Amino acid sequence: MIKATKNTFLFIKIFLLICAILLFTEAGFKLFSNCQLSGIKYDERLGWLFKKTYDSEIREKDSRKRDLKLSFNSRGFRDRDHSFEKDEGTKRIIFLGDSYTAGIQYSNDEIFTSLFEKRLNAIVADKIKYEVINASVPAWATDQQYIYLKEEGMRYHPDYVLLMIAPNDIRETYGKKFFYLENGNLKERGAPPIPWKARICWFLANHSCAFQGLQPLFKQDYGSFRSVFQYFTVSFPVGTEMCNDKHLFLKEIPEEIIPAMELFKAILLEINQLCMNNHCKLLIAVIPTKIEFDDNLKGGQYEPGKIAEYVKAIANENAIPFLDLFSYLKAEEQEPLKIFISEEYHLNDYGHAFVAKKLVPFFDLNQ
Repeated sequence: MIKATKNTFLFIKIFLLICAILLFTEAGFKLFSNCQLSGIKYDERLGWLFKKTYDSEIREKDSRKRDLKLSFNSRGFRDRDHSFEKDEGTKRIIFLGDSYTAGIQYSNDEIFTSLFEKRLNAIVADKIKYEVINASVPAWATDQQYIYLKEEGMRYHPDYVLLMIAPNDIRETYGKKFFYLENGNLKERGAPPIPWKARICWFLANHSCAFQGLQPLFKQDYGSFRSVFQYFTVSFPVGTEMCNDKHLFLKEIPEEIIPAMELFKAILLEINQLCMNNHCKLLIAVIPTKIEFDDNLKGGQYEPGKIAEYVKAIANENAIPFLDLFSYLKAEEQEPLKIFISEEYHLNDYGHAFVAKKLVPFFDLNQ
């Protein structure tokens, strides 16, 4: 009995010592390192979300050299909190999109969803207020946007849903395999489960500075998008290559891409039906991409704007209002590349202002 008691006390001492070491290690990393917790968390239904109620100040590493203040609400989105109940005299607009619409390269008030809301409310009558909900997450595609809209988005009672499509949505939707077509009917497979070790490590990347600081020593990067894509495939074979965005703009469509386009269309039409069933209106736009204006699509085998034309045809067939941002950019900007960040492919501040400027009259025309 005495021996058992001594063993118990020894176990408790060792346990408390380990806890103390972990707490001191965590405190040390918080105080003396540039702790950057992961802002992307695992989600069983959607794959990933922004970390809920998360604020971050990021020092940009590109030529802009400025601090960004990013905040995410209690639902895991780049936005303020919104109640499910809608105030009287308010019309709600839900934006669904990927990294272009989430806009984490800029502070909250600089991205086009915020600029759109501000400009729209400045031109409407005092009795009407438009409330914009930005439910966009980097690397989300049409599949995740549809799941979110039917499971949570419609609880906000939106009057409008603005789907901001990026060409790579076609590739990523098919690659992840959350959905598939069977005899022309859309079937849901859901997000694949990831190993428990990865879930735990992803959680630690969200919450522990010590874990984040030690990850490079073990050549790990849990919580990064490189890690996300290890568990959620966003491509598929095309010939001897893996499908990339350039394949989507080929004039001669590879046969492997045809089922991806069909799946995308099926989900897009389900989103439209979901909106009609819930008495809201779907509007869609295609974000122009940098590769359509730089030298990536040189040669006669490519057709910049091809995805915009494909989505436009679907929209016209189904009476869905469509905004062709590619055509506007090509026609109105002598230097189209000026809307993109020079070091990478996302929209810069001029690009966000450009999109917002085009969205306002488009929305006003199609209310």
